[in-house]
Amino acid sequence: MLFSEDIWNQWVARTEDKFERKSYIHFDHPFDFVKRQNEIKSFFTTSGKISKHSFLPLIKIITKTPRFKFQDDLREYGLETKERPISFASHLDTFLYGFYSYALTEVYQKYIKDRGFDDCVLAYRTDLNGKCNIQFAKEAFETIRAKGPCTALALDIKGYFDSIDHTILKSMWCRVLGQLSLAPDDYAIYKSLTKYAYVKQSTLLKHFGLKVRGKNIKKPSSYSNILKGKTLSEKLNSLREDDVIVVNRAHEVLANGKKRYFGIPQGSSLSALLSNVYLLEFDEFMFKIGQERNFVYRRYCDDILIICPTRDATDIQKIIIDTIRNDFHLTIQDKKVEMIEFAFNSKKQIRAFNLKKISQDLPSQLNSSNEQRYYKNLQYLGFEFTGQTILIRNSSLSRYFRKMRARIVKTIGMAYGKRAVSDRVFKEQILHRYTHLGKRNFLHYAYHASQNEYRVRKGIRTGMDSPAIRKQLARHFQIIFKSLSIKNSKRFAFKIASGKGTKFKKI
Repeated sequence: MLFSEDIWNQWVARTEDKFERKSYIHFDHPFDFVKRQNEIKSFFTTSGKISKHSFLPLIKIITKTPRFKFQDDLREYGLETKERPISFASHLDTFLYGFYSYALTEVYQKYIKDRGFDDCVLAYRTDLNGKCNIQFAKEAFETIRAKGPCTALALDIKGYFDSIDHTILKSMWCRVLGQLSLAPDDYAIYKSLTKYAYVKQSTLLKHFGLKVRGKNIKKPSSYSNILKGKTLSEKLNSLREDDVIVVNRAHEVLANGKKRYFGIPQGSSLSALLSNVYLLEFDEFMFKIGQERNFVYRRYCDDILIICPTRDATDIQKIIIDTIRNDFHLTIQDKKVEMIEFAFNSKKQIRAFNLKKISQDLPSQLNSSNEQRYYKNLQYLGFEFTGQTILIRNSSLSRYFRKMRARIVKTIGMAYGKRAVSDRVFKEQILHRYTHLGKRNFLHYAYHASQNEYRVRKGIRTGMDSPAIRKQLARHFQIIFKSLSIKNSKRFAFKIASGKGTKFKKI
């Protein structure tokens, strides 16, 4: 087990500093971490206690994010919905995973530092001095600027968490720990995240009639309160009998007749770390051949970025796709690979070109009359790079404005609702969530990115120093108030036309 007093005290200090009692409904009740930290500690100081612990089934939800994306086959933008499964551990299990993740992260980070490829892995780290996507993206764009003509490859691993091979994961876990096998307590944690049990929240709500015609009725403080049985074990067994609890048994049958099991839940802090541990060998391999062939390799969870000489781009792409498929049982969709060449345009400026399209069209030459047809910005970690300027991704801005307008519609509806008692529209929440006046929102983050430097709680961070981003954000305040005014007038007119007399609400 990875326990030490120093590691425990560090984790407790971090947890207490940002502790906020979680109120989500699970099979156990929310509790105050400070009051139960000694109980949690005992799981790691008492040998065998973790291995005897029964991890509760996860609660799984599906988040749906609508987004506009360019459809290459249709040559136009279309709206698609990205579905992402998120699984929540019980309140106690969340803290158990939390400490183990923190302790294993320390060991993992030492491992990759000792071998020299710690710069390659960007996500789920605690030793990066507060760096975030702003700094990661800027460093990538600065690397391109420094190299001059080159090519950036952007690749995405399909269904990463659902595809993680259990045998490979255990092998890499042992490698990080410097052991031939996992100790019983470590193995119990491994097993809880590979042969994990879960309940779909939608199934649970339907099973107990907690959702009627799309509207939630009053929910219990814990799902255990409404289950049949005296003990929690009996109550969970009743769900198993009704096939509400599902166990992950995803597998494929190999040519030799053996089964290969795969998939871990996405949502816990430990799952996030394990997504790094799983590709430990791949990251080191890419780092080493990057040194040999003069390219830069970066991975942020399932997003891979290569910055390489243009002549090597196709070969490096093939190496990545073949290695990650054959050695790690993961898939990269070739049609989703972005190949962005940074080359001089007719004005002798470095610009980003769509290398795939150039390869398909085979123009006799690029010149001032046709080169704009082949421009395509590099998209990376929420930003775009033209070769000259840095921008916020268009899809991120579209999502921000879509959410903002949806909130305005809801706010105006409430202002004219039956329960409304004021003669004005309460816009404070909108301003807090969707303008620079709020904190920890998209606009706040985007303004930080646009600056040369910005201040955070732990010091000064480097921004993009991008006038182009500031220009993208310049009119957001006017857009919000214009949208508020239009929606307010329309709602008032609708009320009058419906014969429901009302006063015009002030904004």
